[in-house]
Amino acid sequence: MTYVMRGIYALLLIVWSGAAIAQTGETPPALDGAKTVTAAEAKALIDKGAAVMDVRRKASFVEGRVPTAKSITAAQDPTTKAFDPTVFGANKGAVIIIYGHGSDGWSAVSAVKSAVAAGFTGVHWLRGGWVEWSKAGLPVEQ
Repeated sequence: MTYVMRGIYALLLIVWSGAAIAQTGETPPALDGAKTVTAAEAKALIDKGAAVMDVRRKASFVEGRVPTAKSITAAQDPTTKAFDPTVFGANKGAVIIIYGHGSDGWSAVSAVKSAVAAGFTGVHWLRGGWVEWSKAGLPVEQ
């Protein structure tokens, strides 16, 4: 019986480790239900009134952010990593831009997936995130 329990434990450890590994490194180039945008495309959407959601840590948000961005980090469930869909607003057709630190930002992936799963249809993902925005020399809010 102990061999069976050890085998189950080992299998669970492998599965859990695999899940953790899947959440590191570069994010995918695109996500179903969302449009991946560059910093310049995001700027054009912001100029037209798009809502901007920042998933970076609060300290990073305070140091500098995309203009009009709203920090939504507190809306992320620490266990499931999903975001409370009410944070995206009531208008499911609104244009929303979601960004994190950079192309390795898995919290932004979770936010995009949460918005799409909740039925939001105007979701745009700034995959390059804050890194791309700041390197492009675009306006910054503090």
